[in-house]
Amino acid sequence: MTLQNKYWLAGLLGSSGIALSSLVPGGPIEIRDFSHINPLTLGVFNTFLTTLCLGSLLLIYFVLKSERWAIFMASVCGLSYLGVYGLDLAVIFPVSPDAMPPALLAIEIFGTILAFPLILLPIQMLPNLTAATVATAPSLHSEQPTACQLPQMAIATSVGIIALGIIIFATYSAMGL
Repeated sequence: MTLQNKYWLAGLLGSSGIALSSLVPGGPIEIRDFSHINPLTLGVFNTFLTTLCLGSLLLIYFVLKSERWAIFMASVCGLSYLGVYGLDLAVIFPVSPDAMPPALLAIEIFGTILAFPLILLPIQMLPNLTAATVATAPSLHSEQPTACQLPQMAIATSVGIIALGIIIFATYSAMGL
């Protein structure tokens, strides 16, 4: 794996995550009404979208560390972006009685185009990774002090709270509340 590929992949993840996150219902771009869709369905869909956005942004760190699982997950994210944009552009889900705003259409086309290299680049990179870059899970008797785990837990909790806020806001906005 070349250093350049790693940075390209990180850039694709970042661009894709930011592009999709700009489309949060109730924001400046996604202004369509989805109040006719079951709130539970909207909540599940918004949970998936939020996980995809935040997950993509968090994956950047691990891609830059050349973690094999992160490289693989980047391709899974690419497939997810392609599916999300494809379903909306094909007017399959979510369907709204409102027309798609031009800015939304442009970002979805851009996101679809980004999805293809995001799918293919990790597939190209994976065979070139050495076994030394594969991360091992820490054992239960890790020698790492628990004080070092506190910042990680705080970050995870913060990301979870932010994600929950985004999901609630997006779901209520999509319902027109």
